[in-house]
Amino acid sequence: MGNKGQSKGILVLVLAGMCTLILLSGFRSAETAGRSNVQGPAAGAGAGELQKSLALLTTLGGQASAPGAPLRLVLKWQGEYSGGESAEVAAQSLAARLGLGEVSGADDEGYRAWRSTAPLRKGVQVSLFWSELGGGRSYSIVTMETADLLGSPELPDAAAEAGRAMLEAGIAAEWNASLQAPAKEQGGPQAALLATEQLLAAQLPGVQAEESYTDVTTSSHSFSVPGLQRTVSSGSHSLALQLAVHKNVNTDENRVTLGMPLITIEY
Repeated sequence: MGNKGQSKGILVLVLAGMCTLILLSGFRSAETAGRSNVQGPAAGAGAGELQKSLALLTTLGGQASAPGAPLRLVLKWQGEYSGGESAEVAAQSLAARLGLGEVSGADDEGYRAWRSTAPLRKGVQVSLFWSELGGGRSYSIVTMETADLLGSPELPDAAAEAGRAMLEAGIAAEWNASLQAPAKEQGGPQAALLATEQLLAAQLPGVQAEESYTDVTTSSHSFSVPGLQRTVSSGSHSLALQLAVHKNVNTDENRVTLGMPLITIEY
């Protein structure tokens, strides 16, 4: 991670339509979002859909990754808050709902932000980022991460609970999930991407590649998938899944990354 090809790939995908609301926590306002529009059920209604999607993502990851490889998962719930409580009080209240400790505050590019992180259940790390936007509004991101999804069977239930906690806190949050592992397919990134895509097509009838990116070390396709409710609009496309294969030049090995609806980590 961190090489120029990889960074360029992420930047191009962002400019091509990746919603700025689901990137890293350095943004300031939903008003800065690009041409993408996140769609799908809010936290409460989306909990069941989330668990189904995580089960599908686990299946796809197992098929696309090297046998026995750990499946790293990063899941994020995020949304805007505009309730009557002060940002600090609301952030601490949400942290308590999530089973986290005290939030710590600091100035972040002219705004006040609060953070809290803690291990929660087996192999799962949970963190809260809460930032003021101004005008009585705030933005909150809850991130859940495990280095081995198969070794953290409680994560799907914990993720659903986190979504409900945000809804109870007055935040109609949306989720996105990224799974990463050593790739089953080796060789050049583009050839490995196409071979991996064939594996996924058997599980996803009607899957259609809508957008792509390729450089020397990375190849990526973003897909529309009939039947998947969680989508991101990019131009005329409703994207539900992104697949990327990246060649680590130091180890000469491919790493596969899957994102629903898009990848929000370095691949």
